[in-house]
Amino acid sequence: MERAAATTPRPDAALLFATPAYGADVRQLLELTEAGLGTRAVVGATAHGVFADGHEIEGGSAVAIAALEGLEAQPFLLSDLAGDEGAVGDEIAARLGGPARAEDLIVLMPDPRAFQPDRLLAGVREALPPAVVVGAGAADPISDAPLQWCNGRVESGALAGIALRAARPPRVGVTQACQPATELLEVTRARGHWILELDGRPALDVYREVARGPLAEDLRRAVAFLLVALPRDASAPLRPGGYLVRNVAGVSPEQGAFAIPEPVAVGDSIALVQREPESAREDLKAMLSGMRGCKPALALYFDCCARGASFFGVPGLESAYLQNAFGSSPLVGMFGSCEIGPIAGRVELLTYTGVLALID
Repeated sequence: MERAAATTPRPDAALLFATPAYGADVRQLLELTEAGLGTRAVVGATAHGVFADGHEIEGGSAVAIAALEGLEAQPFLLSDLAGDEGAVGDEIAARLGGPARAEDLIVLMPDPRAFQPDRLLAGVREALPPAVVVGAGAADPISDAPLQWCNGRVESGALAGIALRAARPPRVGVTQACQPATELLEVTRARGHWILELDGRPALDVYREVARGPLAEDLRRAVAFLLVALPRDASAPLRPGGYLVRNVAGVSPEQGAFAIPEPVAVGDSIALVQREPESAREDLKAMLSGMRGCKPALALYFDCCARGASFFGVPGLESAYLQNAFGSSPLVGMFGSCEIGPIAGRVELLTYTGVLALID
């Protein structure tokens, strides 16, 4: 077993991320962590991989632990998430003991199979401003259900999380793995999740033109690299951090159309974006450069499972950049099935991103 940990004696609470390889042994791992740290307030979820203090481990058996001391911490586990997502924001707010503050960092780790993100995030946006909300979906393995835990309980279909109140507002950055391949395109015909026309042309024709070459002939490969951007920042819709990325969920050559995971309407604007490791590396460097300043007391990093070594072609690239930026500051994080973080000042469900939160 590989370990990466940042600990302090007798903490008030702790974050624990573990890869799915532990299976049912997660309960024993949680008991050992509680006993070793001297607290039951251990919260976390299964992860595709983990980060801690310069280490980045994907797959296999790995854990990352961050013990928290000197912060007001409120860990929680909300069971049976499906169907009750809209109440999540109010339930978390009730645990804060008063209105949310700008100094609050709310970390969410939902079961990705068990929640409707639009409903959950709508409730969070209504109940928790001006708190900062970040997080990631628990690992979504093929055979075993994602697990979430808190205060000795281990469940599936739940949302684990923690509310942290610091002396200053947390700093948050979002880095994306894509670069725009087109300018903004207007949706001129649509039906539900299907985009039928872009700028008056069959949408799939536009998609093939941008894919070019072999990818245009093999759409099953193309959809892994050519994605859809949904602008959210009206002032700079295609700048890094100004748009959401969604995968192409289906294609219909007969209709000349493609679909994305959320509904679109006539008049909406989209762009096509490419997953590209070199531009992602530059975007990561730019995000970290913009967040340099006072040394953080804690850094949390939530990364997409579609990034990492398989994407960058270099193992440990992101952890190396993070350690170079923040030195000996404790850092812990996880590779998730999706990410949660701010785009244009609004908490969103993210994909193909890394979300970094710093507590000073």
